[in-house]
Formats: sequence, structure tokens, C-alpha cells
Amino acid sequence: MGLIEKLAAFTKTKSDNGLFVLPESYGKGSIRSFNFSSQMNMMISQCEFKEEMTIKRTGGDSRKDEITFSFRNLFQQDYKKQVNQGVIIPSVQVSAGDIDIEILIPKETKINTIVITIHMDLLKTWINAQDENKFLASITLRDKPYLYDHIISNEIQQLANKIALKDEKEQLSHFYLKLKAEEMIYLFLSELSKRESVTNYPLNVSDVKTMYAIKDSLSTDLSNPPDLVNLASFWNMSESKMNKLFKQIFGNSIYNYYQVLRMNEAAYLIREEKLSVSETGYRLGFSNLSHFSRIFEKHIGMKPKKYSALSISLK
Repeated sequence: MGLIEKLAAFTKTKSDNGLFVLPESYGKGSIRSFNFSSQMNMMISQCEFKEEMTIKRTGGDSRKDEITFSFRNLFQQDYKKQVNQGVIIPSVQVSAGDIDIEILIPKETKINTIVITIHMDLLKTWINAQDENKFLASITLRDKPYLYDHIISNEIQQLANKIALKDEKEQLSHFYLKLKAEEMIYLFLSELSKRESVTNYPLNVSDVKTMYAIKDSLSTDLSNPPDLVNLASFWNMSESKMNKLFKQIFGNSIYNYYQVLRMNEAAYLIREEKLSVSETGYRLGFSNLSHFSRIFEKHIGMKPKKYSALSISLK
């Protein structure tokens, strides 16, 4: 049973030709599904629940040939913050169908996702195992479950907005959405191919939940770097295992991922909050503004003063 069918049964309502509108008593928004073929489908969720929800996907042999791409935190000009949450970054999670996944959705939290599920045989026609990146080719192997999470580019965000805004009643809209869904996967795989190859350590639900909890904790105080020893102790895990699993899933070390969040926050503060470069640097814990400028340029692509001037000129 798919997510729409489960929600319809839970709320005692019906879906209409792939469209499920959340009853007002449970929240607001809708979920739309598109069946492009027997090997590919897509679901767009733009909703908000009044109460906390836990969504579970149980893996197994029946799903072993499925690959799921879950693009999250989309469709928002300002995806920055919601109540009691830290920095929210658009990202995509790709996982094998035979891995168990459990997602906790806090109440009154905007859900903006595009989930694309494809059959492994279809992806194999897109990825030439002989010529393409070995890391990408490993996604089509059936030897062990995997899960990767990646911060997505502005190009993918813009593409997601085009998908969300497309009028389904327009001529050839179904064809258009299928092509855009394929393009989203292509852009993501292009980014994923830049990752260093890492050993796939066995994953279980508990470890995956712990890694996401650690990721979320990084944004609670961006002025102080994570204490890896305390993190490992808190989660009752060796520092070595914690670091290996985090890099396996997110493609970066815990500290480097923290720096990515930190610089995205810096860009937001300069662009939207109109803070000066020095105010931004000091707020994020930098005592040396030259060091802040170098780190900002490394992650954002330009020095913070130039970024600030460009943000002002574009308003």
C-alpha cells in the first residue's frame, strides 16, 4: 500500500485520480501521484500535519528492485527556518528499496517533497556500468542495502519549482513531468558522481536515525563546531563508526557538513536579514573575518562582500 492509500485509510477519506487532499481536521495541503510507467512513478507532497506523524517504509524482497529518490525541502523561496528548527537545506535522499526507513514529521511543519521511484533495470539503461562512475554503478547492484543523502543545487530546486507549478490539465503535461523527473535524477546523479568512493557499511534503522539526528543537531548552534567525542558518547557509538557512517550517508565529514550549514546560514543572513559581513561573521563564531571570508568563498563561490553587493543589486 502506497503513502496516499495509507493516508486515505487513516483519515477515512478518498483520493481522486492520484490526488489526495488532506482533511482540514488533520492539516492542510495535498499529495499528488503520477504513474509514468510500470518502472517509474512520482509523488509530489505539499502539506502540513496538525499532529506529529511517523512514516515507515519496510524494505524486503518485494522492493529489492526499487530505487527511491526523495527530494526534500523544495518549493520555498525562504526554506530557512520554522518554529523550533534550525537551518533547513534542500536535499535528496536515494535509497535501495530493501532498506527499512522511518521518518518522523513534526507537527505544523511544511512538507515540500518530490519522491521519484524507479525500477533498477530502468536506471541501468541510463548508467553504463562499463563507462560510468563506479560509485554510480554501485547503486544498481543488489548486493546490500544503501542510503545516500546529498545537498542539492539551485538548478535542481528551480527544476522542482517547474514541476510543482505545472498545470496537469495542459496538453502533454504528463510527458513534460516525466521528462523533468528524469532530468532531476540526471542532475542529482551528476552531483553524486563527484563523491569519493567509500565502503558501504551495513545499515539498520537505528543507525540511520542516529545519523539524521546528528545531522539535525549540527544546526542548533552554528557558532560552535561539533564536539565529536561528546557526540559519539551521547549516541553510544564509537567515534570511528560515527564518522564512517556519517560520511557514507552524507558524503562529507561531520565537521565539513557543519561548515556547509554554517556558510548557507551566512549567505541567508547577508541576503535576507541584510546583516553586514562583519556582523554575520561574528554571529557565526568567527573572530577572524579574513578566515570567514576564505571559508565563505570556498563554499558559496565568491567573497562575502561581493555576495552582499550582488544581493543588494538584485533586489
